[in-house]
Amino acid sequence: MEYIYILLLYLPSGFGRLTQRATGYQYTHAAVSLDDTYTHFYAFSRLRAKTPPISGYIEEKRIYYTLGEDVPVYTKIFRVPVTREGYRNAIQYMEDVKNDPEIMYNLIHMLLIPVFGGHPLYKAFHCGEFVAKVLEAAGIKLHQPYYRYTPKLFSELLEPYFLYEGTLDNSSRDGMEDDFFQETPKKEYLAKTLYIIKELLFRQVFHRASRHFRPEKVRFRVTDKV
Repeated sequence: MEYIYILLLYLPSGFGRLTQRATGYQYTHAAVSLDDTYTHFYAFSRLRAKTPPISGYIEEKRIYYTLGEDVPVYTKIFRVPVTREGYRNAIQYMEDVKNDPEIMYNLIHMLLIPVFGGHPLYKAFHCGEFVAKVLEAAGIKLHQPYYRYTPKLFSELLEPYFLYEGTLDNSSRDGMEDDFFQETPKKEYLAKTLYIIKELLFRQVFHRASRHFRPEKVRFRVTDKV
């Protein structure tokens, strides 16, 4: 028997507060950890602290959840038992996602899921969709289609596996020098955000990536290696 850890978290941002109001739920982010040290997390989230629209697959560190502020890291953790084959399948799925250049962050659906409940979009995921797909790969039966999952739905689905609710120690500054905390020039921020919206709208209509899709325009070069 192996274990996959699912963490629900709150990010101290304007978008986080907006999401709380829209969903009526404390936690606004979901991530996967492969061990109980909770030092590395796998998720779809912002690739830099101050550029939330520019998001994607990322290996997060605990300090990222503070967004550089002196705030506690609130979390709810579930320890999900899976078979060895399921564990291998989950890891392979995450590797496939990391290495697929067409995969991008599902910004539009992330903003609209509290209103419309979500629907699938070609190779685009937000944090809930990604975590749900990891659980599916591991052999966990979902109660809803993967694209409907929010932190609140994960709490309901995984309640039998509840392990801990409280705060994570964030005294370590490991990660503060990472690209995650770098400033992004306003011109680059705007150009990437507009490109992301344009590409997502194309995929919404045509159910595929645009012919000249350029992965470097939806992420930052350094984080491609995460």
